[in-house]
Amino acid sequence: MKNKLTNAFLFIVIIVLMLIISELGLRFAHHLTSEKEAESGLSTLLQKSEIPGLVWQLTPGFKSDKYQINASGFRGAEFPAAKDSAVQRIACIGDSHCFGMGVYDDSRIYPSLLQAQLQKISPVEVLNFGVPGYNTWQEFAQLENIVLNYAPDFVVLGFFFNDADGNTAIETASGRQKLGEQKNGPTSKSLSSWLKQSYLVMALKNGIERAGLALFDYHPNYIDLKIKSARWQEMKNELAEMAEVLADRNIPLLVVVFPMTYQLAHPETVSAAQQDILSFLSEKKIEYINLFPIFRRFLQANDFEYKKLIVKGIRDSHPTATGHALVAEEIVKYMLNKK
Repeated sequence: MKNKLTNAFLFIVIIVLMLIISELGLRFAHHLTSEKEAESGLSTLLQKSEIPGLVWQLTPGFKSDKYQINASGFRGAEFPAAKDSAVQRIACIGDSHCFGMGVYDDSRIYPSLLQAQLQKISPVEVLNFGVPGYNTWQEFAQLENIVLNYAPDFVVLGFFFNDADGNTAIETASGRQKLGEQKNGPTSKSLSSWLKQSYLVMALKNGIERAGLALFDYHPNYIDLKIKSARWQEMKNELAEMAEVLADRNIPLLVVVFPMTYQLAHPETVSAAQQDILSFLSEKKIEYINLFPIFRRFLQANDFEYKKLIVKGIRDSHPTATGHALVAEEIVKYMLNKK
């Protein structure tokens, strides 16, 4: 009996040591990769932010062969804070979808396309405040501390389903920034956020996704599991409060809902998260554009060649230039119908 307990204990110790060694090995490999990215100018796209609630922000004046950031710290054309009363100013806020991750031509992301199309009708300025990795709490903090200083007449919020969670950490020129250090952020605990801090867990997750797609054409449905969580409800409360802040200033809010790519193979009604967020927006009388049917129709017409619509295909969610054009088209339609 004693030998069995000893053997069991040794087995557990070996397993734990193997997990620790694997975690440390992956962290070291990630460190080497991060150094190479820093040398190529990729990680320096972001820097630590001293503004309460943001944690990180774009690096003002950043330039690379992929992205250029203006002196105010945003992608695209630069505008002064003071606004001409004859000009309508539209503020686009959001995460990497709004920023235009994976599309390197500034003129082909939806905020720029909005500028080009709407200015044919009347004087307009469209500002792109999108920052990769932002969640709803960061977007709200950015709205209150930065965006409102530019006196927008209209706000377009790009919503994506991981906005209830967001990245738990992100590499910047100032080192790794963690959302756990965020002021005025979510108070509820998220198991997925904790697990995402493990490089081993993320490696296993990515391996399972790739194997599932290759062998069974199946992608695990994570998002629908989150809608009953306290974090998801807290995120919706934050959205409602954001809408109230803008309503108090008579600034219209339009939420553009980007779908999870792997859910586009099935009818929209299959996605519980999709139905939940749309019901919430309707209940709160928050105007929105649902991109799910637009993206799904495009894929159906193109034999579900995901990379025509999404930069890296089914395991990604960032639109290609073609996808951004579809987004801009829907927003323009909405705004013209409101006039």
